[in-house]
Amino acid sequence: MRGILRSIAKTLLVLVLVTGALSSVFAQTSNKTSATIQLAVYVPPILTLSVNFASGGVTQITGHIGNTPGTYNNGFELRPNSIFTLGAARIVSNLTSSYSIIIQSMNSGTLKNQDSGSEIAYDLLIGGIPAARYGDAFRVVSSIKTPRDGIELPVSIALGNIPPNASSGLYADNLLFNIMAN
Repeated sequence: MRGILRSIAKTLLVLVLVTGALSSVFAQTSNKTSATIQLAVYVPPILTLSVNFASGGVTQITGHIGNTPGTYNNGFELRPNSIFTLGAARIVSNLTSSYSIIIQSMNSGTLKNQDSGSEIAYDLLIGGIPAARYGDAFRVVSSIKTPRDGIELPVSIALGNIPPNASSGLYADNLLFNIMAN
């Protein structure tokens, strides 16, 4: 008989515990209480630049004066007051502050003839806007936040007058593209 009483007591104890647990589960819904949950998420700063006409951000721009058949397969013919599109730069930024696109020029913003030493100055345009010249570099400052996949801007060079004493031949400059937060 004692065994039966113990079994009944254990069963009643289990029923009391289950009933208490179930009533506490439904207590929030019956009381209609609410809870506030705060989530904090860190979004890292993103600032990238890719150029579709350069490998590793480095490119050579090449043009020529004169036309010797078969000699100048690469580059464009240098004509006064003309614009030549090099390609496009894709910028991705979620920064709330400004950033700079800096383009380092090996020849300080000139196309140089390696044979004669003749030089032809040019302006660099990014998105159709001339980049400011700082010594041997060009610089564009922006604070535009871009969509997730970025924005694409055309990159061009603009020539003014070509000096009358510029010799025929191949003219080149090497450019290095970088981007950095200010």
